[in-house]
Amino acid sequence: MRSLPLRNRLFRSHAPETAIIPLMEHLHLKHVPYRDKITCESIFLQIFSFGGYCSGEIVDPDQPIDIHMLDTNTYRWMFVKAHGCEADADNRMEEDDMEPLRSLPYQRYGHTVCAYRGRAYLWGGRNDDYGASSTLHEFDPVLLRWRIVPVEGRVPPARDGHSAVVVGDRMFLFGGFEEDLQRFSQETYVFDFLTNRWSEFNTTGQPPLWRDFHTAVAIDSKMYIFGGRSDHTGQFHSTRDMYDERLKALNLRTGEWSDPICNGTGPTGRRSHSAWTYGGKMYIFGGYLGTQNMHYDDLFSFDPQTNHWEKIKTSGPMPSPRRRQCTVVVGSRVFLFGGTMPVKNSSGTPSGLADLADLYVLDYAPSLKHLAAGVVLRNNYHKTYANYIPHDLNRELWAMTTPNAISTPLTQRHDATG
Repeated sequence: MRSLPLRNRLFRSHAPETAIIPLMEHLHLKHVPYRDKITCESIFLQIFSFGGYCSGEIVDPDQPIDIHMLDTNTYRWMFVKAHGCEADADNRMEEDDMEPLRSLPYQRYGHTVCAYRGRAYLWGGRNDDYGASSTLHEFDPVLLRWRIVPVEGRVPPARDGHSAVVVGDRMFLFGGFEEDLQRFSQETYVFDFLTNRWSEFNTTGQPPLWRDFHTAVAIDSKMYIFGGRSDHTGQFHSTRDMYDERLKALNLRTGEWSDPICNGTGPTGRRSHSAWTYGGKMYIFGGYLGTQNMHYDDLFSFDPQTNHWEKIKTSGPMPSPRRRQCTVVVGSRVFLFGGTMPVKNSSGTPSGLADLADLYVLDYAPSLKHLAAGVVLRNNYHKTYANYIPHDLNRELWAMTTPNAISTPLTQRHDATG
């Protein structure tokens, strides 16, 4: 088994004294799950990752989607075996057993997972054998059980590469690439958790261009759409990619699309990046610009109160340029892991992509204890002075530096989609 040589890294952003100054940790964790196009959600201070794929794996399309869980206190990953149906010794779904097994979603990528009232809701995504899905699955993290949600109304066409956010008792879905019509979408759908009913969300104004692999976040009563891959021909794919760097906002009360008049330094168009919210702001990290074959490692914030973009500068190393990574906010911390990065051969020529298995933690409110732990790890004091460090602190340092044991072999890939 091969793992990446991970080193502890800390960095701060340079910002005005009145701004939040986040601290980034690059933990010493080897053997983190190798995954890209992964989807994650935080429930009860634990992060659950669902599906995605790794170039070193032989993916069985008849196998249910895999689940890994990260304990955000101990930094330990574990494999979660979910229930909801029976499987054979190899955890395969036999053809004769498919009917009772439908509550388990099949292995996939390009799906979304949203948390609502302590449960995770998975929708969409695809694999190369079964195509895309339009079934809504519910995962109970206490019982570790899947079930299919019985729904009514106008179900969105099966797709992947869409976005989904939960606001109140409703989940809003936008964009993606539709399986049946082989088209990019620019429609918005809404699912009401109280009635289990899907409907197309009626909007006014100019919607975003047709796109997939964009991001969406919700702040107050608005959904903000950024990035993604569009096409010069419009809704149909012609391989003539187009990347829109304009930010779009949808008022979820009135259904009106608008174009915020932004100021400051914002990100260029990109796809397969990450977006999250903290302190009333939206943050964008990484991604890929296909027209220039460019991967990014930059971090931006957007303040909807002032429509101001700001590039967050750091005094230490950022995560490597990447796309398809996963980010999850837990309290004041953002956990970033996985994705793919470009690799070059000995002559410096790009030769494909490599899966990543590292873990970064961005802390917006680092305690003095965590700041000190970073200094200790960076200088290897936890090894030199182990006998002088209190037992409970040694356990925490051990958790931050001891490899997990659930990763798959790291290999190189050459795909360019997503």
